Amino acid sequence: MTIILLQVKLRKVVAVIRVDIDNRNYSVVNCSNHERCQSCGLSNCPAYCEIVVAAKDFAYGRRKPKANVMEIPHNEIRVEV
Repeated sequence: MTIILLQVKLRKVVAVIRVDIDNRNYSVVNCSNHERCQSCGLSNCPAYCEIVVAAKDFAYGRRKPKANVMEIPHNEIRVEV
């Protein structure tokens, strides 16, 4: 199982997305646009969101992402208990 963490920046939105490359699955860890999506009636980030599409483009190598995407190294991940 290959999992990568990506930081995606597009205009004023910044998100951290976890992508499982082998299972072609994603989950949004944090997004600065989350409150706006919830006000529109969306409980989770949809697959057609520009941020999610850019993360999947980067992870799967489909095409050049339209957003600034950076991989977060695993040694920089901190978990507070």
